[in-house]
Amino acid sequence: MNNKYFAELRSQDVTEAALPKNETERLKALRALRILDTPIEERFERITRIVCRSLNVPISAISLVDEERQWFKSIQGITANETPRSVAFCAHAILQNEPLIIEDATKDDRFCKNPLVTDAPIIRFYAGFPISISKDVRIGTLCAIDNKPREITLEQLEIMDDLRKMVESELKTVALSSAHIQLISELAQAERAALIDPLTQLWNRRGGEQLLQREWLLAKLHGHQIALVMLDIDHFKTVNDTYGHSLGDTAIRQVAKVMISVLRASDAICRWGGDEFLCILPNCQASNVFQILERARNAIENCPIVTPSGDISFTLSIGAFVTHPSDNAQIEGCIKQADAAMYEAKMNGRNQIVVKQSSINRSETEVCAE
Repeated sequence: MNNKYFAELRSQDVTEAALPKNETERLKALRALRILDTPIEERFERITRIVCRSLNVPISAISLVDEERQWFKSIQGITANETPRSVAFCAHAILQNEPLIIEDATKDDRFCKNPLVTDAPIIRFYAGFPISISKDVRIGTLCAIDNKPREITLEQLEIMDDLRKMVESELKTVALSSAHIQLISELAQAERAALIDPLTQLWNRRGGEQLLQREWLLAKLHGHQIALVMLDIDHFKTVNDTYGHSLGDTAIRQVAKVMISVLRASDAICRWGGDEFLCILPNCQASNVFQILERARNAIENCPIVTPSGDISFTLSIGAFVTHPSDNAQIEGCIKQADAAMYEAKMNGRNQIVVKQSSINRSETEVCAE
């Protein structure tokens, strides 16, 4: 399932949700958050992972209901980033303050002919908890979804309500670097969408370049170090050739999710191209860079992709270059240095990290191997 599949979902038999009475106010409040079409963030990914574990469901999402679509700030279990609002269960959930609980969608007249029920992802159970940013202004839901009918316990209702409140709190909290905030604030929603990689929901290369320019200027202004990190998947062509491009896409998405879980909130990552990623770590010492990247290397190595034919493991080669922008260093040259460090990791046997510093910072190379 992909975005194209969900974008094409249509059914004349679908019972579309009515518009909230305060729809204009609601959309204005949603747009004011400037969160639509922004990269995935670990603070929201963590919440949807907890939903899946706590309720033992395969799918969980933080869904924001836009004018004609529902857009997922975080989703576990499926790879889509949005669906038409016309088929969205969450469009019904935002019409009330109480949770919308559907124990078996096939027995509910509103949803039994919905293509999300009759076709993949075969929704049966749905629990949607409205996300409000002010009284009666509900912008989306935290939802749990299963492909088999089930009931929800009182304890699970309480867990979901607590997590919903966490989402609301996080939406009101700025947890990004000032450069991130700058970039998001300066771009219109459509411009932001054009800078997001559809496969990973990270910044794409063009978005990463714009963010790096801002981080570089801030580091130069404050006299801070900045670390540029290049990483890619070892033997990725072999993975694609052996298991197919679908599994290769899964590996790329897995790297994205692991990286945002180990990076600091002030750090950034973009998909540079293919299976290659660029990370930007502002105000970070070489030793700290190494610790962060080692957590990532270890997490990927110990997080195989589960398939019907067995688990498939893969590893990363990672190179980093730490410098002061005030050292007359140029962005392009520093990216090349990080890229060279990554290739050194590959030449040393792969599944390794090489961290280098500019000479003015004291030349230093650290290598981590299995």
